[in-house]
Amino acid sequence: MKQYILLCIIFISGNAFAQSFYQLENTIIPDDGSSITFEMSVSGLPDVIDPSFGLETVCFNINHTWTSDLDITLISPDGSSFVLVTGVGWGEVNFENTCLNDYADQFISEGFGPYTGVWKPTGDMGVVNNGQNPNGIWKLLIYDTYAFADIGELIDWTITFGDEPAAPFAFTTTNLPIIKINSNGATIVNEPKVEADFFIIDNGIGAENNAADTIYAYQGKVLVELQGFTGPYYPKKNYDFDLIDDLGIEIDTMLLGLPVENDFILKAEYLDYSLIKNAITYEMARRMGRYAPRTKYCELMVNGEYMGVFSLTEKIKRDENRVDIAELKPEDISGEELTGGYIFEINENFSPNDWESDYLPINFATNGLPVAYKMVYPRIEEIQTEQLDYIVAYVDSFEDALYGPDFLDEATGYRNYISVKSFVDFMLVNEFSANYDSYGRSTFLYKDKNSEINIGPAWDYDRAYAPWTVAGWVWEITHPAWPFPFWWSKLREDEEWRNEVYCRYTNLRSTVLTDDAFDVFIDSVSTYIHDGAERNFEKWPELGVTDYDYFVEELRTFVHDRLEWMDVALVPDFVGAPDATFNVELVTYLTHAFTPVTTGATYLWDFGDGTTSTEENPIHTYAAEGNYVINLTVNQYYGCIGNSSQSYQIVASTNDNLLSLISVHPNPVINSLTIELPQDITVQEVLIYNTQGELINAPVNYATAVINVDMQHIAAGAYLIKVKSDNAVINFPIVKL
Repeated sequence: MKQYILLCIIFISGNAFAQSFYQLENTIIPDDGSSITFEMSVSGLPDVIDPSFGLETVCFNINHTWTSDLDITLISPDGSSFVLVTGVGWGEVNFENTCLNDYADQFISEGFGPYTGVWKPTGDMGVVNNGQNPNGIWKLLIYDTYAFADIGELIDWTITFGDEPAAPFAFTTTNLPIIKINSNGATIVNEPKVEADFFIIDNGIGAENNAADTIYAYQGKVLVELQGFTGPYYPKKNYDFDLIDDLGIEIDTMLLGLPVENDFILKAEYLDYSLIKNAITYEMARRMGRYAPRTKYCELMVNGEYMGVFSLTEKIKRDENRVDIAELKPEDISGEELTGGYIFEINENFSPNDWESDYLPINFATNGLPVAYKMVYPRIEEIQTEQLDYIVAYVDSFEDALYGPDFLDEATGYRNYISVKSFVDFMLVNEFSANYDSYGRSTFLYKDKNSEINIGPAWDYDRAYAPWTVAGWVWEITHPAWPFPFWWSKLREDEEWRNEVYCRYTNLRSTVLTDDAFDVFIDSVSTYIHDGAERNFEKWPELGVTDYDYFVEELRTFVHDRLEWMDVALVPDFVGAPDATFNVELVTYLTHAFTPVTTGATYLWDFGDGTTSTEENPIHTYAAEGNYVINLTVNQYYGCIGNSSQSYQIVASTNDNLLSLISVHPNPVINSLTIELPQDITVQEVLIYNTQGELINAPVNYATAVINVDMQHIAAGAYLIKVKSDNAVINFPIVKL
């Protein structure tokens, strides 16, 4: 066995008041996804440790073949804990005579294996110097975060107390809500979730919140675990938690004003030096009319240690306030019930895939990976075989249709399988944010019953808005490691898709996605979290952020430049405003038919009398004569807008006056229709037309004042009766039963 000299004892030997405790272990660190706890009994110390006398140094020797896999935590007798080491190095080997002391010159994350010497720990060592009695059991908890890959063992460890102890991070008050999680000595790992106490201190907007407060806006229990693919390897970690009652049963409630639910995530925003990127992206997606997770800023304490600014975030799940789709029950294995709802994701995270695309990704040359699909709801371990087969087959059918030569076919093409508008919006969100962590990862999709595939909600933008990514389409340049589906390049071959992208973006650019809209959001949020943000980067100095405002302005500049680039890049796809002119035709009396010049769009008619219609060819009856200004707005290709108005005089014509004198009954009719005429009107002809304009019947006996029209042999449906008199044609719409 390799022998080590404990340099940390030499380091503290000049301190006359120091006392060290040493334990030999020579114990294997498990590599099966579980953690291991080593215990050391401490005695003979003063019964209080605080910033005047307390924990100074922790040393250990560990053999391990991949140091970044290890999370090492020290737990004090009262349950307070802090992280000594997490995710340091990459393929570095071993910790040899490694000591952690708050007054070292460098953080251990700045070093290289085998990390010999004295380093600053990852976490706040001073959190244990909180006035507790140090005499008792201290624990060293080691967790190998990447199971079944690398091996190691703890040789020995030492803890030292003295009169130059670490001082706890100074956190007392804040304008942000405070969330506290206390796992009572349990390790918070990737999975499974562990039970913890959960508290929120929130005195309301504009009020001060004190970390020492014991009056809580919410108090209860949670099941909590680490969240994310790469997140658990960072010093500042994400947390996924479920609210539970004392029996461990999930409960729904409102947290910080977010809609009632039980599933939430505390996002660390560790790689986002503005702390705003997720929040601003989700906000803009919601303004575009799409659901995106709502967020609330807070400051977090875990097991007594201040952790910085976090965003309490809605977890993506099926819920009427989140992804609002039908519940898919285990018994829903056929018919209409089988068709929804499903939530699944494209997410290459090197874990087993639930299924894979039959088509190579755009960037297969750089990653050699298939497009990876994973079930979100129902989870893969819960979904029925028939349900998984259905959603896989549906996605395959979409991809087959899009990939094939007839992908534009009206009956069999790709548009029959997806909500194209959702795809347009998803692409625009990922592009204005230049999110290279999307398309091949963190891409959610869902399908409701009897519905197409929708893409979204937007998710995971902490690596977006990088200042060097102003130019170029993300879907086209691609991330070299994440497999992007072929969809986005093939969609560009559809002229209508290009029109929709141009029109939607141009419309949003003048409303939702203006420079001012982004500026106002950035200013308001950065001002609100400013003091907390400065504390956050003081807590995590290894990030090197000493000027928070610089990164806020960097984000602002990027947004302006990126949107300007998109403005120019879409010029070749220019689509003009649609022709919104229209024709008006008298139907009968005060009723008129309205016909737009542009067909196949969406419409908003304003008839000038306080009523509107969204039909393409509406028929409208006015209550009285008068001059009305009629307005039509035409929306073509999801955002190109045309508008026109014309003044129209509604008058009671000869037709209208005659109409008031003629009686046509019964209506609806079954066998015989009766037309009663005043004595001074001579009818020349009565004609019956179907809704396709085809002549159905032409009665010939008009000599009497009462005309009977035989309807027995006419099929049920809607018809138009034209009564031709000496000087007018009067139209009567009827229904044949």
